[in-house]
Amino acid sequence: MKKTCFVLLLSVVGSAVLAQQGSDIYLFNFKIDKNQFSLSNPRNITNSPGYDNQPFFMPDGESLLYSSDDGFGQTDVYRYNIDARSERRLTFTPHSEYSPTLTPDGKHFSCIILERNGDQYLWQYPINGAVPQKVTEVNPIGYHCWINKNLLCVFVVGKPNTLHMIDLKANTNEKIADDPGTTLLPVPGGHHDMTFVDLSDDHNWVLKKLDTKSKEITTLMPMFKGKQYYTWTPNGILLMGDGKRLYKFDPKIDKEWVELANLTDYGIKNFTRLTVSPKGDLLAVVVSE
Repeated sequence: MKKTCFVLLLSVVGSAVLAQQGSDIYLFNFKIDKNQFSLSNPRNITNSPGYDNQPFFMPDGESLLYSSDDGFGQTDVYRYNIDARSERRLTFTPHSEYSPTLTPDGKHFSCIILERNGDQYLWQYPINGAVPQKVTEVNPIGYHCWINKNLLCVFVVGKPNTLHMIDLKANTNEKIADDPGTTLLPVPGGHHDMTFVDLSDDHNWVLKKLDTKSKEITTLMPMFKGKQYYTWTPNGILLMGDGKRLYKFDPKIDKEWVELANLTDYGIKNFTRLTVSPKGDLLAVVVSE
């Protein structure tokens, strides 16, 4: 694989400077609907020392983007082809790139670039990698979520961290909430809704939904204490993990989180981020080394 050694890299996360932990990305065959659930065939697709994280499936489900260090403290964006089981490095810069995400036009991927002076701006690259363009002057951005080609929500690092809505066409930047979690996601089929975890109450973290048109915020579900990673399936089911177990919440039939599987059965002792492919047939989880 691409790395031969591992060096701790300092990255701004939330309001503190933390050392990146080693992690790998695992893929499972996956299926879930009202009556069926299956999880099988786990495989480590990065399988190298250091940081492999923040997977993002491409729309065709045939590849995914992710952020990875090169073994020397430099973090870049890679693209992994699932059938070919091969990777391609898309960025090679003196800075570090995080949170690769396909832009609404399908021609670029956006990412956070952490500069040596600590600035964190949102940039976009042509889909196969080339010279990037800055998306917004808002700084420092930790995470982002596209609503449409002109509208996005961003996690702005500060004391406290804040959730902002940026309209690129109107050139506006509006604060929406304090103390958001790091996972910002569009709601499947919601057209203009997104979700985030509200961390403002230390004892009660809750998942909330923002209607980006009306700017109304509603509460969806309580989250487990200390857990802020979740994802949506294409058919509108929520998934969350507690590090070992995978849970689901179907808004149409469930009243609380329902345990689906214990990933220790697959040799996984601690996982964090998770995401489902656009076809709903693959689950990617980030596993701590």
